[in-house]
Amino acid sequence: MIDLGIGSEAARSLQRPAPGGPVAARAEPLPAAEDGRREFIEVVGARTNNLRDVSVRIPKGRLVAFTGVSGSGKTSLAVDTLHSEAQLRYLEGLSPFVRQYITQRNRPRVDRIFGLGATLAVDQRRVNRNPRSTVATMTGIDGHLGLLYSRLPGLGAAPDATGADGPLTTSHFDRDTPEGGCADCHGVGGRWQAQEDLVITRPELPLFDGASHWYAKWRSGEHGFIPVLAEKRGVRLSDPWRSLPEEFRRCVLYGTGEEKIEATIEVPNRNESARMAYTSSQPLRGALAEVERVFANAQTANARQRYLRYMRKRPCDACGGSGYGRAARSVRLGGFSYPDLSAAAVGQVGEWAARVAAELDARDQLVGGPLLADLRRRLDVLERLGLTHLQLSRGAATLSGGELQRTRLAAQLSTELSDLTFVLDEPGAGLHPVDKAHLLDIALELRAAGNTVLLVEHDPELIARADWVIDLGPGAGSLGGEVLVSGTPADVAAHPESPTGRQLAGQGRGPRRVRREVGDDTGWLRLHDLRAHNVTADLIRVPVGRLTCLTGVSGSGKSSLLGALAAGVQAALTGAATDVVRAVTGLEGFGWVAVADQEPLGRTPRSNPATYSKAFDVVRRLFAETDAARALGLDASWFSFNTADGGRCRTCTGYGRKLVDMHFLPDVWVVCDACDGRRYTPEALRVRYAGLAVDEVLELTVADAADRLRESRQLTDILESLLRVGLGYLRLGQSATELSGGEAQRLKLAGAIQRGATSRTAGLVVLDEPAAGLHPSDVGRVVAALDALVDSGNTVVVAEHDIPVAASADWLIDLGPGAGPAGGAVVAAGTPEVVAAADTPTAGFLRRHAAGLPLLPSRAGTSR
Repeated sequence: MIDLGIGSEAARSLQRPAPGGPVAARAEPLPAAEDGRREFIEVVGARTNNLRDVSVRIPKGRLVAFTGVSGSGKTSLAVDTLHSEAQLRYLEGLSPFVRQYITQRNRPRVDRIFGLGATLAVDQRRVNRNPRSTVATMTGIDGHLGLLYSRLPGLGAAPDATGADGPLTTSHFDRDTPEGGCADCHGVGGRWQAQEDLVITRPELPLFDGASHWYAKWRSGEHGFIPVLAEKRGVRLSDPWRSLPEEFRRCVLYGTGEEKIEATIEVPNRNESARMAYTSSQPLRGALAEVERVFANAQTANARQRYLRYMRKRPCDACGGSGYGRAARSVRLGGFSYPDLSAAAVGQVGEWAARVAAELDARDQLVGGPLLADLRRRLDVLERLGLTHLQLSRGAATLSGGELQRTRLAAQLSTELSDLTFVLDEPGAGLHPVDKAHLLDIALELRAAGNTVLLVEHDPELIARADWVIDLGPGAGSLGGEVLVSGTPADVAAHPESPTGRQLAGQGRGPRRVRREVGDDTGWLRLHDLRAHNVTADLIRVPVGRLTCLTGVSGSGKSSLLGALAAGVQAALTGAATDVVRAVTGLEGFGWVAVADQEPLGRTPRSNPATYSKAFDVVRRLFAETDAARALGLDASWFSFNTADGGRCRTCTGYGRKLVDMHFLPDVWVVCDACDGRRYTPEALRVRYAGLAVDEVLELTVADAADRLRESRQLTDILESLLRVGLGYLRLGQSATELSGGEAQRLKLAGAIQRGATSRTAGLVVLDEPAAGLHPSDVGRVVAALDALVDSGNTVVVAEHDIPVAASADWLIDLGPGAGPAGGAVVAAGTPEVVAAADTPTAGFLRRHAAGLPLLPSRAGTSR
């Protein structure tokens, strides 16, 4: 989410827009302080996370890059120290109620920070997963549109035509409010309904022998009645489903109406060795009604997700699936109703705004002029970040990692505030090279408007354009946390021990990989008649046992194709139905699919690298096998912080922290007073393994744990897989909510490596932008991990913007030519050399990379 070191109302009170609009990148340097020196933010003695007593001065009014390998301490300094301290200072100024919860333990570990003002930050680790979040809500565009539709006089519909009781308000254009939501579906837009073709996916097979995943195992009390119904109708269930009498098939799917079926049913008990029998006489609801019943009764999102495979969302008849009420559907502005405009892409909305602005008369200009100007500014930022293809109503959960990051970034960069410190955590991650130039321009405009811009960044070409660089390292985790260089990019390039310096000096042109030939003897995985979002293709071919990279501009369809590939192969392997592809061929020898995306591992602080990788299962068993644990009769569950009757702290229930409701402010996590953040009771902490208490094991980094905990081969294998993907710096107990999307993805990649090494069958592994958020020196390590999967006979497909990674792949599939409706087609496919010869945006960058040229065009006056 977007974190504000100041509140939005307070921020507006500080607004000082630059005269004449955005200032050009070549603006004159800011004036120096009265004593002749530039002003600085001064950090003294920072020890947050792995920082080792860091003291550094950061020039204000400059573009400052924080660099270093992954885990070196960049985010710890820029976000967890500077931005966190700015947030707490603002909160402390609100009321004594807030101050009572902020103790020294909850502050960043730093002696002093001088010269720190208000900050605005986009932290890639904290993503809003609210299902109601859309492109419009994340960027604030929905608020502007609501005001335009409700307040421009004479351009909308009369109140009696809208169904509103009084004057229209912005609430009438918000489907999540009683005034704005459809009266029939309450703003949902429809309801999920079970579908026959999703329940019966292979009608050429018998019902209980492959025709239906629903009937593949016991999922409902009705299952046991089917054989009785078949006997009553004289039907043989061993025959293919499609050959069974139509009346019997209708009863199975839609129920028997008033006709009762009497049967004695044996159902499995929770104990798999026991069964329970009961006799009942009742009409059958039918499989479709049963699916909808168990879906409605599911208590968790994960449980509901299990049944969605049998269902489709049917649009509401009243609102056409938009979820909006009569008022929003009736009012038209610039030729569009509000639901129509919400369904439009950002580029179309920009054209609409220009048309409406031209139609305003003098009276309407007073109200609509400022709103349209601010709306156009927000749309312009989205356009410059390559997001014109996104619909305003597009949900946050459906965006790719790069799209989500840039959408959140656009919300912050649209501001006209000055004298602020912008903290941008890896804004270049997941950006196609064609979009990075625009990002740089926007950062320079923020600087020219009088702001300080702090970039946590890995991209050497963006770093080279910074005014100042603070390079941390030299390594990750305990090997990092020191300032190697604080100076100009040239100073960093000259430092002999800096990995970033070597990249700035032109050493290292990407991962070194021996490519595998794609020849006549290569097998092919084929997707036939693929339809997924904007991607349409009669045939997609992926070489088996090779590393394939999907390339193309942002929004060209890479993530859609990647998801369709995984879904199609998974459906083909399990016999399930899928809407995205008609058929998948070439699956001989395949047995599994692994998806390593950038979705969070969990939504609570309980989830962490140790629990996700199953390393903690081994650790808990090791503690339970100690003499101390045996003497006390403690088993492995006692050392779980997720078990209520174990050794976890009763006050914080194993979180180590407590969530404090701040009422009208965002909730705040504070350290638990009872356990001092250690998660466990004193009894559990007295048991030690390898000289460590269980909470101290969770505080170890992966690299330290691999060195100290060597007795278990299973644990060693898990930790080695994490090291192979460059996660040695992560703490085992680090909350999953604090992990970046790239770190979450590499944890999933480590799991795929373990599976690939132990599985008897080949698998398909798909990854969405595995190089995003990685230092160039770490990219080679991830590519080597992908190579290990290919060496084991697996097929690996990645969607990637990193040109060096694409150039190292065995096969490229380039999508485009543009984004959204202008994309979705395969514009080139073949080896990197073949694709580089094509006429596509990516091809040009492949040629520049092969020639050793910079990917970003040089810009005069970018640094001062």
